Amino acid sequence: MSVSRRRFLARTGWIAGGLTVVGAGGCSLVPPLPTFGGSDVADIVTWVQLQPNGRVCFLLPRAELGQGIGTGLSQVVAEELAAPIDIVDCHHQNTDAMAPCQMTVGSQSIENYLTLTARAAACLRETLRQRAALRLEVSAGTLEPRGDGGFVHADGRGLGYGELLQPDEAAVIPLLVDQNPELLSARPEAELQVVGRRQRSPSALAIVTGRETYSRDKRVDNLHFGEIARPPQIGARFRGYDRQAAQRVAGVTAVVERDGQVGVVARTPMAARAGVEALAVDWIPLQQPALDAIQQTLDVDGFAARAALDHAGERTGDVEAAGRTATQRLSLRYDSPMAAHAAMEPRAAVARWVTDANGAERCEIWTGSQDPWLVRASAAKAVGLPADRVCVHNHRVGGAFGGRVLCQAAVEAAWLTKAAGVPVKVQWTREDEFCHNYVGPAFSTRIEAGLDADGRITHWHHRAVGAPILTSSTFIPGYLHWLANRVPDPGTKRGMELPYAVANRRLEFADERLPMSTGPWRGLGAAPNTFAVECAMDELAVAAGIEPIEFRLRHLDAPRLGHCLRRLRVKLAGESGEFGIAATAYKGVTFVALAAKVERIRGRIAVTRLVCVHDCGRVIAPDQVRAQVEGNLVWGVGMALRESFALAGGSAATRNFDRYQLPRNADVPDMDIELVRSSAPPSGAAEAALAPAAAAIANAVYAASGERHRALPLSDA
Repeated sequence: MSVSRRRFLARTGWIAGGLTVVGAGGCSLVPPLPTFGGSDVADIVTWVQLQPNGRVCFLLPRAELGQGIGTGLSQVVAEELAAPIDIVDCHHQNTDAMAPCQMTVGSQSIENYLTLTARAAACLRETLRQRAALRLEVSAGTLEPRGDGGFVHADGRGLGYGELLQPDEAAVIPLLVDQNPELLSARPEAELQVVGRRQRSPSALAIVTGRETYSRDKRVDNLHFGEIARPPQIGARFRGYDRQAAQRVAGVTAVVERDGQVGVVARTPMAARAGVEALAVDWIPLQQPALDAIQQTLDVDGFAARAALDHAGERTGDVEAAGRTATQRLSLRYDSPMAAHAAMEPRAAVARWVTDANGAERCEIWTGSQDPWLVRASAAKAVGLPADRVCVHNHRVGGAFGGRVLCQAAVEAAWLTKAAGVPVKVQWTREDEFCHNYVGPAFSTRIEAGLDADGRITHWHHRAVGAPILTSSTFIPGYLHWLANRVPDPGTKRGMELPYAVANRRLEFADERLPMSTGPWRGLGAAPNTFAVECAMDELAVAAGIEPIEFRLRHLDAPRLGHCLRRLRVKLAGESGEFGIAATAYKGVTFVALAAKVERIRGRIAVTRLVCVHDCGRVIAPDQVRAQVEGNLVWGVGMALRESFALAGGSAATRNFDRYQLPRNADVPDMDIELVRSSAPPSGAAEAALAPAAAAIANAVYAASGERHRALPLSDA
């Protein structure tokens, strides 16, 4: 749909005016769902807007989850405008101001949005060049960008960006230039001024001084607080509650029931909590079969004995025949537990029901999500509004790791505000996060492989059982489970593919649907599957009597991973002690070689050193990439040593950080990280280094002690 100039300016939040470019198709604001589609020129050019003061408003197309994408893409904008990054003001997503963008998943922000963002900024630059040429009465081709944000002519005359707009001008103009202008950010590295250079995050000061606003910080007039009565067991339903008792609590203004949920609205958070307690909800307890289903443990051997694994992956050669000729055969089982996201910030949302100037009812929501357009659609359905009458203002998210694709608090706040007629804030507690969000599923894996007399792998049979991740009950309604069960879940499968050349291989897996809500967890199946693959590679190397890096290089089918392994070998040449090795070709585009060193300190396994070589193609924001790799490695320490989400009695036994042990400062080892200088297209850095981390640590335990552990966390061994 096209959008009027006035409506566009209002929705993008301009007050002092400014200039943006729109393509011939206008700005399409009503998206199809789900938000997996790409963005076209008519959409992307609106992301970068010049304001009369010479500053640039950049509407960030991806959610900022702490991964630093706001910094990286702002560097691209600054490079294209030949301006310092300091003049770029980065704003979070707003579903009224932007056409839909892909949900922020898959470590794909730079990979998918580098060129789009560059084109958006380049279109504005070229439009400004034409405007400057008219003002100076010269041809546009004679003007060159200058580094402070503007253009200069050979005769010395020039104009800054701020001089190209009148103080009160608000212009939305058609795209006057070729829609494929030269991208300055794609020039050789030596010619770049901002991209690829170290840059301080524009939001760093606000974060460390407490000025950064998250969704829980949002305030509006007459704000009330909502609290939902949450079931004590997974899937439990209520049969009654005491409405009058809740209404008698001082400060409670409404008791609301909707679709099997009941909540209260109150003037203070304490009154809301007291109101929920006064409801005295009578929950129907789960019967034993339901309890047993919740508590069931995924067991690859038991599953394979009962039925064939229903999804076939890669199948090459003849595994059975090759197995009969092997001089050594290994049958290895690996297990990893359910995992919580354990983000720093519990989710929150503020919702407000309003009537616009035309008398139409609208719902405004302030929250933090990996997909604000999915939140918009979910909230619209909950309150019975068309999607274009729900606006989601996305905020910076204090950690997501796959756990904020939904934002349940936003939907809860939406139906509470509609019913109560006042703005409502819903703030989840830490216990809510652990007990009522989806988790990363457990995995159980059996790998059967063999060696010939020369120490080469003869065959590889990988069978894994997990739970659905992308097609889980979290996202797929019950009436469609029959169809989803027929589709191999790509998230469950991720990480099973071998980066090694083995002539005879077979991959099979089952994604067993569980009562426990499962979904994306950092890297999806990559970390548990790579744990199994790389531990098995280590055991095969030991059986063959070949040093682990050399064993991998002899079987390698990925040249860039080979470079990483060789660089790792060079870096370890001067190191003392024994290291465990692991590697990955994450999604076939990011390559990581990792070495870990461990010790036993006061009886506990401690990781003391990690050496990592990381190739994610061309690096746009080196500080952010390095921080991402560091975060992945620390996360891997937690996964390897202590993290495990447990259930008891049909509910979460792991309810807070006292039971879910994240790494502390004392657990963080020395880290040596090398980012490979590459001209390959940028690829993901937010998940790749996590994938081999647990395997490298488990292999390091064997290298140091001879103890072989095949189940995570290692602290349970």
